[in-house]
Amino acid sequence: MRTISIMNHKGGCGKTTTAINLSACLDYLGKRVLIIDFDPQCHATIGLSSAFEKPSKLLSTSLLNGSHFKNCIGRLSERFHIIPSDYSLSETEGFLSRSILSKNKLKEGLASLSSDYDFAIIDCPPSRGILVENALQAAEEIIIAMDCSFFTLHGVAQLMALIENKRREGSANPRVRALATMYDRRNRFSMEVLREMRNFFGNGLFNTVIHCNIKLREAASYGLSIASYSKNARGFKDYLSLANEVLEESGFWPTLERG
Repeated sequence: MRTISIMNHKGGCGKTTTAINLSACLDYLGKRVLIIDFDPQCHATIGLSSAFEKPSKLLSTSLLNGSHFKNCIGRLSERFHIIPSDYSLSETEGFLSRSILSKNKLKEGLASLSSDYDFAIIDCPPSRGILVENALQAAEEIIIAMDCSFFTLHGVAQLMALIENKRREGSANPRVRALATMYDRRNRFSMEVLREMRNFFGNGLFNTVIHCNIKLREAASYGLSIASYSKNARGFKDYLSLANEVLEESGFWPTLERG
Protein backbone atom coordinates (compact mmCIF):
# COMPACT_ATOMS: atom_id res chain seq x y z
CA MET A 1 0.00 0.00 0.00
CA ARG A 2 1.39 3.38 -1.03
CA THR A 3 0.52 6.07 1.51
CA ILE A 4 0.20 9.67 0.29
CA SER A 5 -0.50 12.66 2.54
CA ILE A 6 -2.08 15.75 0.98
CA MET A 7 -0.72 18.76 2.88
CA ASN A 8 -0.51 22.51 3.14
CA HIS A 9 -0.45 24.68 6.27
CA LYS A 10 -2.54 27.17 4.27
CA GLY A 11 -6.28 26.63 4.02
CA GLY A 12 -8.40 27.05 0.90
CA CYS A 13 -5.78 25.63 -1.46
CA GLY A 14 -7.67 22.65 -2.87
CA LYS A 15 -6.17 20.13 -0.45
CA THR A 16 -9.40 18.30 0.41
CA THR A 17 -10.68 18.57 -3.17
CA THR A 18 -7.46 16.87 -4.26
CA ALA A 19 -7.67 14.14 -1.62
CA ILE A 20 -11.26 13.30 -2.59
CA ASN A 21 -10.88 13.40 -6.35
CA LEU A 22 -7.43 11.85 -6.66
CA SER A 23 -8.75 8.96 -4.56
CA ALA A 24 -11.89 8.64 -6.70
CA CYS A 25 -9.92 8.70 -9.94
CA LEU A 26 -7.51 6.04 -8.68
CA ASP A 27 -10.59 3.93 -7.93
CA TYR A 28 -11.92 4.70 -11.42
CA LEU A 29 -8.65 3.37 -12.84
CA GLY A 30 -9.13 0.09 -11.01
CA LYS A 31 -7.06 0.56 -7.84
CA ARG A 32 -8.08 -0.26 -4.28
CA VAL A 33 -8.14 3.06 -2.42
CA LEU A 34 -8.61 4.13 1.19
CA ILE A 35 -9.07 7.84 1.92
CA ILE A 36 -8.44 8.91 5.52
CA ASP A 37 -10.02 12.16 6.66
CA PHE A 38 -7.46 13.29 9.24
CA ASP A 39 -8.86 16.81 9.58
CA PRO A 40 -11.15 17.63 12.54
CA GLN A 41 -13.11 19.93 10.18
CA CYS A 42 -14.33 16.74 8.45
CA HIS A 43 -14.39 18.30 4.98
CA ALA A 44 -13.45 15.13 3.10
CA THR A 45 -16.10 13.24 5.06
CA ILE A 46 -18.72 15.87 4.18
CA GLY A 47 -17.53 15.94 0.57
CA LEU A 48 -18.25 12.21 0.23
CA SER A 49 -21.19 12.07 2.64
CA SER A 50 -23.84 10.88 0.18
CA ALA A 51 -21.92 7.75 -0.73
CA PHE A 52 -21.29 5.80 2.51
CA GLU A 53 -22.80 4.72 5.81
CA LYS A 54 -21.10 5.59 9.08
CA PRO A 55 -18.78 2.85 10.37
CA SER A 56 -19.25 1.31 13.80
CA LYS A 57 -16.16 2.89 15.37
CA LEU A 58 -14.71 6.41 15.41
CA LEU A 59 -11.20 7.17 14.16
CA SER A 60 -10.56 9.31 17.24
CA THR A 61 -11.37 6.38 19.55
CA SER A 62 -9.05 4.02 17.69
CA LEU A 63 -6.20 6.54 17.80
CA LEU A 64 -6.50 6.90 21.57
CA ASN A 65 -6.87 3.18 22.22
CA GLY A 66 -4.12 2.16 19.84
CA SER A 67 -6.47 -0.29 18.12
CA HIS A 68 -6.69 -1.18 14.44
CA PHE A 69 -8.84 0.81 12.00
CA LYS A 70 -10.88 -1.99 10.44
CA ASN A 71 -14.09 -0.97 12.21
CA CYS A 72 -13.54 2.69 11.28
CA ILE A 73 -13.98 2.09 7.55
CA GLY A 74 -16.98 3.10 5.45
CA ARG A 75 -17.59 1.66 1.99
CA LEU A 76 -17.93 4.08 -0.94
CA SER A 77 -17.72 1.44 -3.66
CA GLU A 78 -16.26 -2.01 -4.09
CA ARG A 79 -12.68 -0.71 -4.23
CA PHE A 80 -13.05 2.76 -2.69
CA HIS A 81 -13.33 3.05 1.10
CA ILE A 82 -13.10 5.88 3.65
CA ILE A 83 -12.07 6.35 7.25
CA PRO A 84 -14.25 9.37 8.07
CA SER A 85 -13.33 12.07 10.53
CA ASP A 86 -15.43 13.35 13.42
CA TYR A 87 -15.33 16.58 15.39
CA SER A 88 -13.93 14.84 18.48
CA LEU A 89 -10.67 14.41 16.56
CA SER A 90 -9.72 17.93 17.69
CA GLU A 91 -9.99 16.78 21.32
CA THR A 92 -8.03 13.66 20.48
CA GLU A 93 -5.25 15.85 19.13
CA GLY A 94 -4.91 17.44 22.56
CA PHE A 95 -4.55 14.05 24.27
CA LEU A 96 -2.06 12.79 21.69
CA SER A 97 0.12 15.88 21.97
CA ARG A 98 0.88 15.01 25.60
CA SER A 99 2.60 11.72 24.69
CA ILE A 100 6.00 11.38 23.04
CA LEU A 101 4.86 8.02 21.68
CA SER A 102 1.90 9.44 19.78
CA LYS A 103 3.57 10.41 16.49
CA ASN A 104 3.19 6.96 14.95
CA LYS A 105 -0.43 6.24 15.87
CA LEU A 106 -1.69 6.67 12.32
CA LYS A 107 1.16 4.65 10.81
CA GLU A 108 0.57 1.83 13.29
CA GLY A 109 -3.17 1.82 12.66
CA LEU A 110 -2.73 1.65 8.90
CA ALA A 111 -0.17 -1.15 9.07
CA SER A 112 -2.85 -3.81 9.48
CA LEU A 113 -4.55 -2.57 6.28
CA SER A 114 -1.48 -2.57 4.05
CA SER A 115 -2.46 -5.68 2.09
CA ASP A 116 -6.06 -4.51 1.57
CA TYR A 117 -5.36 -1.42 -0.55
CA ASP A 118 -3.09 -0.14 -3.31
CA PHE A 119 -3.25 3.45 -2.03
CA ALA A 120 -4.03 5.25 1.22
CA ILE A 121 -4.70 8.97 0.71
CA ILE A 122 -4.58 11.14 3.87
CA ASP A 123 -6.34 14.50 3.93
CA CYS A 124 -4.44 16.57 6.51
CA PRO A 125 -5.55 19.61 8.53
CA PRO A 126 -4.27 23.05 7.44
CA SER A 127 -2.14 23.43 10.55
CA ARG A 128 0.99 22.24 12.32
CA GLY A 129 0.45 19.82 15.16
CA ILE A 130 0.42 16.19 16.23
CA LEU A 131 -2.05 15.18 13.49
CA VAL A 132 0.24 16.55 10.79
CA GLU A 133 3.19 14.86 12.54
CA ASN A 134 1.32 11.56 12.30
CA ALA A 135 0.55 12.11 8.63
CA LEU A 136 4.23 12.85 7.98
CA GLN A 137 5.34 9.70 9.76
CA ALA A 138 2.84 7.55 7.86
CA ALA A 139 3.50 8.94 4.38
CA GLU A 140 5.75 7.56 1.67
CA GLU A 141 4.87 10.60 -0.40
CA ILE A 142 3.59 14.09 0.33
CA ILE A 143 1.63 16.13 -2.19
CA ILE A 144 1.56 19.84 -1.39
CA ALA A 145 -1.63 21.27 -2.91
CA MET A 146 -0.95 24.88 -3.92
CA ASP A 147 -3.54 27.29 -5.28
CA CYS A 148 -2.43 29.87 -7.83
CA SER A 149 -2.79 32.87 -5.53
CA PHE A 150 -0.54 35.55 -4.07
CA PHE A 151 0.12 33.77 -0.76
CA THR A 152 0.70 30.33 -2.22
CA LEU A 153 4.48 30.14 -1.72
CA HIS A 154 4.32 31.85 1.67
CA GLY A 155 4.42 29.19 4.35
CA VAL A 156 5.54 26.42 2.00
CA ALA A 157 9.11 26.95 3.17
CA GLN A 158 7.92 26.26 6.73
CA LEU A 159 6.34 22.98 5.67
CA MET A 160 9.44 22.01 3.69
CA ALA A 161 11.58 22.77 6.76
CA LEU A 162 9.38 20.50 8.89
CA ILE A 163 9.79 17.68 6.37
CA GLU A 164 13.55 18.24 6.22
CA ASN A 165 13.76 18.06 10.02
CA LYS A 166 12.08 14.66 9.90
CA ARG A 167 14.62 13.50 7.34
CA ARG A 168 17.52 14.65 9.49
CA GLU A 169 16.04 12.88 12.51
CA GLY A 170 15.73 9.73 10.42
CA SER A 171 12.11 9.33 11.48
CA ALA A 172 10.60 9.91 8.03
CA ASN A 173 11.82 10.37 4.48
CA PRO A 174 8.82 10.94 2.23
CA ARG A 175 9.04 11.97 -1.38
CA VAL A 176 7.66 15.51 -1.83
CA ARG A 177 5.66 16.65 -4.85
CA ALA A 178 3.72 19.85 -5.48
CA LEU A 179 0.43 20.26 -7.32
CA ALA A 180 -0.87 23.50 -8.83
CA THR A 181 -4.60 23.92 -8.14
CA MET A 182 -7.29 26.51 -8.92
CA TYR A 183 -5.45 27.58 -12.06
CA ASP A 184 -7.23 30.12 -14.26
CA ARG A 185 -5.52 30.31 -17.64
CA ARG A 186 -7.42 33.52 -18.43
CA ASN A 187 -5.70 35.19 -15.49
CA ARG A 188 -2.19 36.48 -16.11
CA PHE A 189 -1.42 36.39 -12.40
CA SER A 190 -2.21 32.66 -12.27
CA MET A 191 0.30 32.13 -15.07
CA GLU A 192 2.96 34.04 -13.13
CA VAL A 193 2.33 32.05 -9.95
CA LEU A 194 2.54 28.77 -11.88
CA ARG A 195 5.87 29.93 -13.31
CA GLU A 196 7.12 30.64 -9.78
CA MET A 197 6.04 27.16 -8.68
CA ARG A 198 8.00 25.60 -11.53
CA ASN A 199 11.07 27.64 -10.62
CA PHE A 200 10.77 26.64 -6.96
CA PHE A 201 9.97 22.93 -7.30
CA GLY A 202 11.41 22.06 -10.72
CA ASN A 203 10.67 18.42 -11.50
CA GLY A 204 8.95 18.15 -8.13
CA LEU A 205 5.88 19.87 -9.60
CA PHE A 206 3.34 17.57 -11.23
CA ASN A 207 2.84 18.09 -14.96
CA THR A 208 -0.90 18.03 -14.31
CA VAL A 209 -2.47 21.37 -13.40
CA ILE A 210 -5.89 21.49 -11.74
CA HIS A 211 -7.95 24.22 -13.40
CA CYS A 212 -10.71 26.25 -11.77
CA ASN A 213 -13.89 24.29 -12.37
CA ILE A 214 -17.30 24.97 -10.84
CA LYS A 215 -18.24 21.30 -11.22
CA LEU A 216 -15.70 20.41 -8.51
CA ARG A 217 -17.55 22.64 -6.04
CA GLU A 218 -20.93 21.38 -7.17
CA ALA A 219 -19.84 17.77 -6.69
CA ALA A 220 -18.65 18.46 -3.12
CA SER A 221 -21.91 20.22 -2.28
CA TYR A 222 -23.78 17.03 -3.22
CA GLY A 223 -21.37 14.86 -1.20
CA LEU A 224 -19.89 13.29 -4.33
CA SER A 225 -16.52 13.01 -6.02
CA ILE A 226 -16.18 14.50 -9.50
CA ALA A 227 -15.91 10.95 -10.88
CA SER A 228 -19.41 10.23 -9.59
CA TYR A 229 -20.84 13.65 -10.42
CA SER A 230 -19.64 14.53 -13.92
CA LYS A 231 -17.14 12.66 -16.07
CA ASN A 232 -17.50 15.35 -18.74
CA ALA A 233 -16.17 18.06 -16.43
CA ARG A 234 -12.73 19.61 -16.80
CA GLY A 235 -12.15 18.78 -13.12
CA PHE A 236 -12.57 15.06 -13.79
CA LYS A 237 -10.13 15.17 -16.72
CA ASP A 238 -7.58 17.03 -14.59
CA TYR A 239 -7.77 14.64 -11.65
CA LEU A 240 -7.76 11.62 -13.95
CA SER A 241 -4.51 12.98 -15.43
CA LEU A 242 -3.09 13.41 -11.93
CA ALA A 243 -4.11 9.85 -11.02
CA ASN A 244 -2.25 8.57 -14.07
CA GLU A 245 0.89 10.48 -13.05
CA VAL A 246 0.66 9.03 -9.53
CA LEU A 247 0.20 5.52 -10.94
CA GLU A 248 3.18 5.87 -13.24
CA GLU A 249 5.44 7.12 -10.47
CA SER A 250 4.23 4.36 -8.14
CA GLY A 251 5.22 1.64 -10.58
CA PHE A 252 1.77 1.03 -12.06
CA TRP A 253 1.16 1.19 -15.78
CA PRO A 254 -0.80 4.40 -16.47
CA THR A 255 -3.97 4.38 -18.55
CA LEU A 256 -6.07 7.23 -19.88
CA GLU A 257 -9.24 5.22 -19.40
CA ARG A 258 -10.30 2.57 -16.95
CA GLY A 259 -8.66 -0.76 -17.70
